[in-house]
Amino acid sequence: MKVTNIRYFRTNKGVGYQCKTNIEGIEIWNDGNGGATYVDGKFKYLTKEYTEWDLEDLIDGYENNS
Repeated sequence: MKVTNIRYFRTNKGVGYQCKTNIEGIEIWNDGNGGATYVDGKFKYLTKEYTEWDLEDLIDGYENNS
């Protein structure tokens, strides 16, 4: 899975983000309210279980190559 686009938004507790991926119907989210980063969408298409840190690594990879 790879991140293909990131949208940042302000919340009353910080910054949240929505990340599009190369897998249709799968997004990575952080609501910006102090919670974990998570996968949202059609989980059945994922062949690997991603931890919060795996997801942050994918986001970092996208940001460093953009």
